[in-house]
This record gives sequence, structure tokens and C-alpha cells, in this order.
Amino acid sequence: MNQQVPIIKSSFIYEGNQILIDWFDVDNKDEIPDLPWQQIYVIGDVGGKVPLVYYAHSRENLPGGHTEPGETLEQTLCREVQEELNMRVIEWRPIGYQVLTNPDGKVDYQFRAVAKLEKLGEFMGDVGGSVIGYRLVDIDEVNQRIGYGDVGEHMIDRAKKCLK
Repeated sequence: MNQQVPIIKSSFIYEGNQILIDWFDVDNKDEIPDLPWQQIYVIGDVGGKVPLVYYAHSRENLPGGHTEPGETLEQTLCREVQEELNMRVIEWRPIGYQVLTNPDGKVDYQFRAVAKLEKLGEFMGDVGGSVIGYRLVDIDEVNQRIGYGDVGEHMIDRAKKCLK
């Protein structure tokens, strides 16, 4: 799949810099483009609630993170969910991705998925060290808590359709 036109074009300010966002929908795993993915984040479902991770010095966010060399998106997703939530991925579906363009022209590729999750036990602490816990929230609260703007609203709408 080589989607040429983004569904959403937007921007946000990060550390004083304007970051441009191009959002693309992906409906099926076989439509995932072969891009140099840097990150994957998930809108999870644990008994009808969405886990949001939190940090000592930052706002809440979706669980996820950086891909390791040689990892597939699915391997990164499963590893990050276990590290940050002590949960496992039962099943997952893509919802889309965003291409972020920094003022210096550097481009980041971030994937987004929705997944049914299962608790393995209580939160044990993030192996990576940055997540200090998580809370379960209603899906309608997610975007106001993570502040992803119009892209976040679109992601939530797509996730709701997948979770029905």
C-alpha cells in the first residue's frame, strides 16, 4: 500500500518547535506499508477500559514505544505492552500511522493499533524505567487526557469501530 494523500494534515508544538503531522488510515495488517517505523502505540481494551500510562514528569499517554532493531511492529507492540502494563496482547488491528516532520526536515514514522489486552498480574514497574504506573479510563476520556487533538479524535473513532 502506498497511500499518497493523508486523511488529516495537522501540527503541534513540541519543545518549542512546530511538528507537522500527516495521518494515514490502515484497515488491515496486509495493508501496512513497509516504512522505517520508529514507534508504535496502542489503544488497548481491558474489560472495556483503555489503559493510559503515566510518568513522573509528563502527561499520560498511550502505552507503546520505540521499535528495537530487527523487531516487527507486532513484536514491538507485544513487548511494550508487557513492559509498561504487565499485560499481553490477545489480538490487535492496525488503525493507522502518522508521519511527523520536524523543522529540520527529519521525518518520524509512528504506527497506531488497537488491541484486546489481558492482565498478566499487577504493574511491576517499566523495564525501560520511564512508566511509573497506569490507569484504566473510558475510551471517551482518552483524547482529553493525552491531548492528541484532531488526530487523537480520529484515532479514537477508528478504535471504537474496531472494538465493537
